[in-house]
Amino acid sequence: MPNRRNYYRVLHVQPDAPPEVVRAAYRALMARHHPDQGGDHEQAVLLNEAWAVLGNATRRAEYDARRERAGQRHRTGAEARREAAADKGPPPPQASADQCAFCDQANTVGAVVCARCTAPLARPTRPASHRASSGTGERRTLPRVSRADWGTVRVHWTSEPLDIRLRNLSVGGVSFYTGAPLVAGARVRVTAAAFDAVVEVVQCNRRESVFVVQGAFVTVGFTSRRQSR
Repeated sequence: MPNRRNYYRVLHVQPDAPPEVVRAAYRALMARHHPDQGGDHEQAVLLNEAWAVLGNATRRAEYDARRERAGQRHRTGAEARREAAADKGPPPPQASADQCAFCDQANTVGAVVCARCTAPLARPTRPASHRASSGTGERRTLPRVSRADWGTVRVHWTSEPLDIRLRNLSVGGVSFYTGAPLVAGARVRVTAAAFDAVVEVVQCNRRESVFVVQGAFVTVGFTSRRQSR
């Protein structure tokens, strides 16, 4: 085929991803890489190129047929995960303590929140005795989170917040329900009454009419100290 780019890899989705997941992936990646937001022009062009094909049902079917003829069969499950991991290469270096993990703004050393997007800059801390503890000591250091608690998520520092409902909070991350799919590996900002955090999406699974998101804290600030007793 003339263009041998793998558009599924470009958008970080599986070949059998439904249209709404492909659309959400494109929007999240474009929000991060758009030149107007300081992103890379060439990467934005590539994202638009991939979306022009995969976002159109007819063009996507033709593209899939060409991939099949070229021997680029659909891969799913463990095989696809191994391929995706190899394609990504080594993980990028973590942001320095004064660089915002959400908008990449350079901040003065010692700053608590980002000067541009106000996201927290502190890395999460895990007690040294975490693994050996019975769990009660850890929970006393965390705000209480009810499954009825609401919050918001932003996929980009300039985007409008989307409502979420919290499921669980731990020293390492948070899980929540949302009405829109999020892309695994994307960094989003999650804000609730108990905390404000930059979260890396670990997985996003559909459950009936909503999506269940599991995320790991990249940076976090707790704004409430309601103790569990």
